[in-house]
Amino acid sequence: MISLSKEETASRFGVEKAIEHFPSHLTAQEEKYVKTVLQYMDTAYSPTRNTGGKSVAHLCAPSNVFEARSTFPTAHTAEEYAESHSHVMSALKDLHIISFQVVNVKENLVSLRYEATGSHIGEPHNGIEPTGKRGRWSGAGNFVMDEETGLIGHWWKDWDKMQMWKQLGWVRGKDEEVEFV
Repeated sequence: MISLSKEETASRFGVEKAIEHFPSHLTAQEEKYVKTVLQYMDTAYSPTRNTGGKSVAHLCAPSNVFEARSTFPTAHTAEEYAESHSHVMSALKDLHIISFQVVNVKENLVSLRYEATGSHIGEPHNGIEPTGKRGRWSGAGNFVMDEETGLIGHWWKDWDKMQMWKQLGWVRGKDEEVEFV
């Protein structure tokens, strides 16, 4: 494993985010798959470039599948996730990925873990007026790339939603306290 600075990642993949742990040797096809996934993530997590599903459609295979039942239960495709995420970003106007902690690829499977941050300085979120609070959280994704098109065919997402929501002041529980069970 090697690390890539944000400049190296920008030169290699067109995405200006550091990667802390990255394979030292990739096939040409694996390199293309990583580029597609990183460009998707960079767009989906940009408050200015993510204008909904159409902003990432060119990176998604037809009939792709997105799964994150506990956090985005109504999103079933990578485009639908980008659409839903654009609404979250209307509340978190400065949301962005800080870095990719790890990006790994083997054949047509790309896995990554990232750290993101954002402040509730935009629109209300689920009826909660802007809190001005900042959060920092991590998330992970496993992408199966469609071998015919080279685009995202399936994406499983996992992230620490509760930690993020608590930091942003979005958790409303009994007496404003919520404990992890």
